[in-house]
Amino acid sequence: MNRRFLLGTLPLLAAAPALAQQLPAIRTLTVAPGPTGTNVTGSLADTKARGLYYVPGQAGQTMNVAVASPGNNVVFQVWEPGTGVKTNADGTLALDGKPMHDAGPTEEPAAWIGALPKTGPYLLIVYSRRDAASYTLTVSVTGQ
Repeated sequence: MNRRFLLGTLPLLAAAPALAQQLPAIRTLTVAPGPTGTNVTGSLADTKARGLYYVPGQAGQTMNVAVASPGNNVVFQVWEPGTGVKTNADGTLALDGKPMHDAGPTEEPAAWIGALPKTGPYLLIVYSRRDAASYTLTVSVTGQ
């Protein structure tokens, strides 16, 4: 490798802003038809960690989501299909889309039932309000 090139780039690399953190993997859940749905277990290392899931849904169906955790400190959000998601340099998520009514960032539900307005993958974001946590996420989609 050309030493002049490498040495010449060091000041640029040192002055570059911190790169955005890598987005956690987004799992697509296969939800069993009917009211029993699907259970997923997971763990969160701290309050910055996120569990991300896509849940396929059809307009007119009803989605039921619940999360259980020791200490009841895990909550979630549900976002409509088409929501863009990326990670900021500080590790926080940047979302470009519309949260579902009563399941957005200001509500922090542990249980939610809602009618789906669109067909497509709904984004579920699971996170802890306090400390590290394990959780069980239950999702069902019924109707049509």
